[in-house]
Amino acid sequence: MIIDSHFHLWSPARGDYGWMEAPAAAPIKRDVAPHHYDVHRRAHGIGKAVIVQGAPTTNETDYMLGLADATEWIAKVVGWIDFEDPSQVRFIERWARHAKFAGVRPMIQDIPDKDWMHRRDVQWAYDAIIDLDITFDALGFPIHLDNF
Repeated sequence: MIIDSHFHLWSPARGDYGWMEAPAAAPIKRDVAPHHYDVHRRAHGIGKAVIVQGAPTTNETDYMLGLADATEWIAKVVGWIDFEDPSQVRFIERWARHAKFAGVRPMIQDIPDKDWMHRRDVQWAYDAIIDLDITFDALGFPIHLDNF
């Protein structure tokens, strides 16, 4: 079975895709729903897919889990939490009980501090990721490679 390990669905009207306000994002600032992707999935023989967060909000993760519940071929969801807010452990504890929740992805590429992931105040999140047996996904740049 072919599995697409990273794709995005979004609805800009939800209001949490701040990066879509940049002029360069204009060509993709439109709804991308499961039925849009399904055409390509079928054409290329993709059996399952993993949807990855496109907005830095917990609402985005809830939105994606709802899409996953309604869409058989969405195998897993990679969501988002604010690693700088330890109270957000409640979200990943709840999501970890969802069969289609895989893990979280902070938007490291947008964080000016290249060593952010080593800060003491974000370590609670890594501990929770390990304890809950979920994944840590990261989008970084070459400046981040020494940290992985």
